[in-house]
Amino acid sequence: MQLYNSIRFVAGGLSDQLNDYLHLLGITSSRQTAIRALTFLSTCAARDLRNAMTPMAGVPVGPSICIDNLDMEQRVHAHSIGHRTMMFHGSWGYIHHPHPSLLESLDLSKLSLKSYYESLQKVSSLIIQPSMFLPTADEDLHFEAVLKSQIARVMRHYIAEPSTRDESIQIHPPSIDPIDCSPPNIKMLKLMDASDNSAEGIGQVIESIISQSGLTAEEFCLRLQVMDGDLGTIQNFNSLRALRTPSAHPEHNLHNISFQLGASHTLWNIAQNILTAHFGDPTKTNDLGAWHYLHALGIPSDKAVPKKDFDQMINNMEKIHEASIFHCLRVIMGTTRDQVAETPGKIETCKWNQIIEACYDRFFSPEARRSTSKEASPKLFALLHRLHDFSTVIEANRAMKAGDIGRLVNIWKIWCIMSQALTADTSSTTF
Repeated sequence: MQLYNSIRFVAGGLSDQLNDYLHLLGITSSRQTAIRALTFLSTCAARDLRNAMTPMAGVPVGPSICIDNLDMEQRVHAHSIGHRTMMFHGSWGYIHHPHPSLLESLDLSKLSLKSYYESLQKVSSLIIQPSMFLPTADEDLHFEAVLKSQIARVMRHYIAEPSTRDESIQIHPPSIDPIDCSPPNIKMLKLMDASDNSAEGIGQVIESIISQSGLTAEEFCLRLQVMDGDLGTIQNFNSLRALRTPSAHPEHNLHNISFQLGASHTLWNIAQNILTAHFGDPTKTNDLGAWHYLHALGIPSDKAVPKKDFDQMINNMEKIHEASIFHCLRVIMGTTRDQVAETPGKIETCKWNQIIEACYDRFFSPEARRSTSKEASPKLFALLHRLHDFSTVIEANRAMKAGDIGRLVNIWKIWCIMSQALTADTSSTTF
């Protein structure tokens, strides 16, 4: 227990003086013991990482590598010569081995470098049709069930519960393609003193990953290597690869490394653009943008998108969305002037379902958006489109938490069309 506490205290930044006092009380080990334990653990982690990166017989693709930039600030309260607040820019990451059951369900011959290059050659002759990005009839019906489940969730949590839950509209949409819930096989990379904010920096990050893998540059690039990163990392990597082209050596041209935009980064980029489009102008009191809902909920408008805290941004969007649904339900029920009950009541299941159906038809259906004129009813027009746009962000976030790839892909198809109208970030739209 003492060793466990000492390691946690080191990570928490506990001072040496306080650690010595706790050591005297028998609560923790000495700081030297904690450092030696961390050194031993790092040695074991480095060995496990090298073993995990060793090529496996019959598996032509390497484990997925996810990287991201990391900014750490060392704040000094009492400044002096040689003691000032400093910011360290680096990178962190991990490797993720796919579950063996997933590999068994795949045709591994389709994951080879030969198949990868054959697929790239077909892209130039691919005829892109608009129907590729449009949802099918089944996907439209599923998205309708998603919207009704979001309405049902607000109805059950804040207004009333159905008398019979089994016969009511469910608060969770139907699953499509859930992944295996087994714990992932993840190995952390050592923190890298190189930032991925430039072509030179991403080159240093790649070299650091290769050195940690225990492989040579030639061995690392002999197989297809999939990597995840944010949009800036991918653009910098493409710039680095363009500088090294043409070259016949895989370890130099880096053509065997395929970067893809991570699911979380996609959610954060699109969600930030949608929130910006619907945020409004806080300096105008007659502006009923999303900031008005945050103000009513006690959240300052300047704190809607905290710096580097995208999870809080998603939470704020969920609060705005559920507050809007709550108001729409009270409009349907004719109780906008009634006092809000502290605890949800009970309603007959048939009536409960009818309220949700009526709320969907009036505020969420495509017919409702088409029949509303921007010139005649600008406030209602903005509300209906914000409900639709925010619902996609909430569904994507919940689908990722539920581990349902099918639900997430359906939202990505919707974003393929929606992103063309988002002017805040053209880079995400282009990618």
